[in-house]
Amino acid sequence: MIKINTSHILPDTPYLLDGTESAEILELPPDADPPLAPAGDITYHLSAVMAGADLIVTGRASVSLATVCARCLDNIRVTIAVKDLCFHFEKVRDLEVDLTDDVREELLLAVPSCFYCSPDCQGICPMCGTNLNHGACSCDRSQAESEPDDAAPSPWDQLDALKLAPEKPVKKTTAKKPAAKKKTRE
Repeated sequence: MIKINTSHILPDTPYLLDGTESAEILELPPDADPPLAPAGDITYHLSAVMAGADLIVTGRASVSLATVCARCLDNIRVTIAVKDLCFHFEKVRDLEVDLTDDVREELLLAVPSCFYCSPDCQGICPMCGTNLNHGACSCDRSQAESEPDDAAPSPWDQLDALKLAPEKPVKKTTAKKPAAKKKTRE
């Protein structure tokens, strides 16, 4: 748990809090797609100051995760880092404040939808499955890309076979203004 006791914070003096927390607090689902598992503890460096009865906490946090590259499917480790944490808690003078859920939320929001082993990852060959980062494959990809498979049915074939009647022209009409209502005296 990442907790701060505000009674330990002196006026006009930042309270520094550095430490680690088990990455289990992230509660990553075991069946995540892509697979995602903690590969180390959460590391945090926080600074807390009191502003009257309010607490302001700033800092950074990071965690290492094990996952797979979205292009080549190699196992990789990535670091998720949040460098601009900022939390505000109102009326917490002389109380203990738990920051665990706030740090957890910020780290989870920083997790991207997919990961890459490198920005220039070549991925895998769509024909033979060879990891192109480890070497070229023997597939003739230029021929495969230029000649579509005519035997395979296209999802558009059903639309091409559809016979629609031609549309009838729409007659243009002019709208008449409604007659003005006469005012009656009561």
